[in-house]
Amino acid sequence: MKRFGWIAAMLWLASPWALAADVEISNAWIKESIPGTENGAGYLTLTNVGTTAITLTGAATEAARAAEIHEHVMNDGMMRMRRVPELMIDVGETVIFRPGSFHVMMFGVKEPFQVGQEIGLELIFSDGDRKAVTAEVRAIE
Repeated sequence: MKRFGWIAAMLWLASPWALAADVEISNAWIKESIPGTENGAGYLTLTNVGTTAITLTGAATEAARAAEIHEHVMNDGMMRMRRVPELMIDVGETVIFRPGSFHVMMFGVKEPFQVGQEIGLELIFSDGDRKAVTAEVRAIE
């Protein structure tokens, strides 16, 4: 019987429930589309509420051909955007995705984003966990 308990514990530890990223996702929103553009940007707040660091490795959405995590950085006096292949979030840390900083970059938007729409996003973590979130489309200010 002890052997069964040990095996069950090992199987549970290897399961997706034991490995799932413990993260809170809030304030998810997407900028309305600019006429004539095929790309979009999404923003949100991530808080690691777990006991170990987590790593965001990507994003996905059915609303666009592709989605990636990006950030704006100053390079030689010019603001540039770059892909972020891994974003580590320490225990208790909050990372805010906002204009001019981190964002979910969406390429090949299938239909223009219009104010009031709700768009599904999926965040992908290094442990294989995927977290779904709904983002409201907001007006460009």
